Amino acid sequence: MSERLGILWLRNTFSFDKPFLFKKSLMRKAIRDPIHGYIEIDDLAIAIIDTVEMQRLRRIRQLGFSYLVYPGANHTRFEHSLGVYHLTNVLLDMLEVEKEEEKELLVASLIHDIGHGPYSHVTEPLIKKLTGKSHEDIEDRIFVQNAEAESSATRIAEVLEEHCLDKRKIISYIKGEKVEGSNSDERDFSRILNGEIDVDKMDYLVRDSYYTGVAYGVVDNMRLIQGLDFFKGSLVITEKGILPAEYLLFSRFLMHPTVYNHHTNRIAQLMLLKALEDFIESKSESESESESEDYALELREMDDSAVNNSLRNAKGYPEEIRERINERRLFKRAVYTGINGLSEGVVAQLSEEKRRREVEEEISKRAGVDEKYVLLDFQGEKEAELKESAAKVVVSKSLQGLRGRGQSAREIKRLREVSSLVSMLSRAFRENYKVGVYTPEKYREEVRKAAEVILWR
Repeated sequence: MSERLGILWLRNTFSFDKPFLFKKSLMRKAIRDPIHGYIEIDDLAIAIIDTVEMQRLRRIRQLGFSYLVYPGANHTRFEHSLGVYHLTNVLLDMLEVEKEEEKELLVASLIHDIGHGPYSHVTEPLIKKLTGKSHEDIEDRIFVQNAEAESSATRIAEVLEEHCLDKRKIISYIKGEKVEGSNSDERDFSRILNGEIDVDKMDYLVRDSYYTGVAYGVVDNMRLIQGLDFFKGSLVITEKGILPAEYLLFSRFLMHPTVYNHHTNRIAQLMLLKALEDFIESKSESESESESEDYALELREMDDSAVNNSLRNAKGYPEEIRERINERRLFKRAVYTGINGLSEGVVAQLSEEKRRREVEEEISKRAGVDEKYVLLDFQGEKEAELKESAAKVVVSKSLQGLRGRGQSAREIKRLREVSSLVSMLSRAFRENYKVGVYTPEKYREEVRKAAEVILWR
């Protein structure tokens, strides 16, 4: 094969759009990914990937219990993390940023999900309630080296120390916060990983769509990346990026009811959370309160199979629920309606977790069913308006009365202000939220009648 033909073959195989990306690929190791093709990794990335915390992500499903609906949805947080790292690399290349300058951003993109508990977002509400920590709160993972670790495997904290990386900067990038002490004139990279339009969403929408087989996660990531730039230090969408940004938001709008909030997925989530809460409460009764708290903290370190084993070895309700999920004998929908079908007063009450628990108890008492077998699902906790609709867009001003054209002829607006589609989606997103009451089949009719009396009183 001639040199020219060989180059053309490699370019087509790797799907590189730019010559410099092709050139750099020859100098790095690569991992084959079904979404992005070959993901290039350097020595620092390899060191991070080989840590205990990153390897745990191989055993945590990206989409929780979506595999009960979509059998192919068995992908993990590990491959998603690699995808986000890849897109961050591509974006930095596009913005012509030296990798040495932003090593911390690349590391943040790789480790941004190490704080997730078992089944990803499924256990996050319980972990947050018991420990006060979200999956973005990973200070304990990167600032404290675990001297008591039984394994001799490398920890992320050790790698960061060895490479003299700024841990505070890494935390800021993961949380989407401006780096402390940075000048206002400097380019602010804090929204690349966690912002209105970010590389995290770019990867998970396409990846989740691919593995579920749902054809809604169609996002032109390369075109969107080409439509990002800096303006007065802030990451903005250029006019060229408005259309692919609209596609991203529309895909997210469709994926939520179809995948993320599918009723079967939601029912299994709530069943697991109820079983875990019961398990932890039983531990606090049989053991000291501190030991119960320790288990809640350990939950952050567990993977999917570790939680399954804990519940499988438990007795009573937790074991029963684990078996039900394993055998797909899930609770059924007694009531399932859009939140717009309820009065504003009821919706406001259900927005509070304490009140939701009280309503669950009311329904169970009226129906004559044990409270453990009545689950109230309220999907309206998130803001009614898409936060992505507030993404910054730089557009040309009307030039009437302006003498110069350059920077002075450009201004920043919100995406919803320049896109009628995004404005519509922002309003319509709330309409996808549901209220559900779930119970075993044998209690379905009694629970339905009780729930209807209480929710529509």
